[in-house]
Amino acid sequence: MGSNPCAQFYTKDKGANRMYYIFAFRSRSESMGFFDAAVRKGLPSKLISTPRAISIGCGLSVKISAADVGLASGLLDYCNYNTFLGLFYYNGTEIVRVKQ
Repeated sequence: MGSNPCAQFYTKDKGANRMYYIFAFRSRSESMGFFDAAVRKGLPSKLISTPRAISIGCGLSVKISAADVGLASGLLDYCNYNTFLGLFYYNGTEIVRVKQ
């Protein structure tokens, strides 16, 4: 079985006690575009499968640490992504929408 060259960008979160933000989009290309823009700006980010608790969008979201959410939100506003669905916060036990 061949290896997936994109596998390094996809992760499954095993750390249930970590706090982070999730940027969800309707478009896979905009999810990947936002992820690429965040990486280019030096923001630690991961392209993840959208958690079932959110259950909206294209299936891909961008995970950003709580420490970097301000910069990531500024990037989101600057780039004007049309398919942005919402910003969600994972506090270690539940996912809460914080921005639509």
